[in-house]
Amino acid sequence: SMFEPLKETVALLSTYGQEMPEEIHLQLHELPEHWDSTKKLCLRVKQNVAPLQANEANAIRKKCQ
Repeated sequence: SMFEPLKETVALLSTYGQEMPEEIHLQLHELPEHWDSTKKLCLRVKQNVAPLQANEANAIRKKCQ
């Protein structure tokens, strides 16, 4: 649903005779899949970094005390 406005804009431009290159149509078709994989990668990185952040927070707490 996030990319629907872009698709609608391209469709609207097409109704007025402004055709987009085929590459644009392919990108709009593949974009949601790429976005999902980016979000999954972000979650994996966040999970991998969480223990390191916790360790650093503990080290800072110890220094403050």
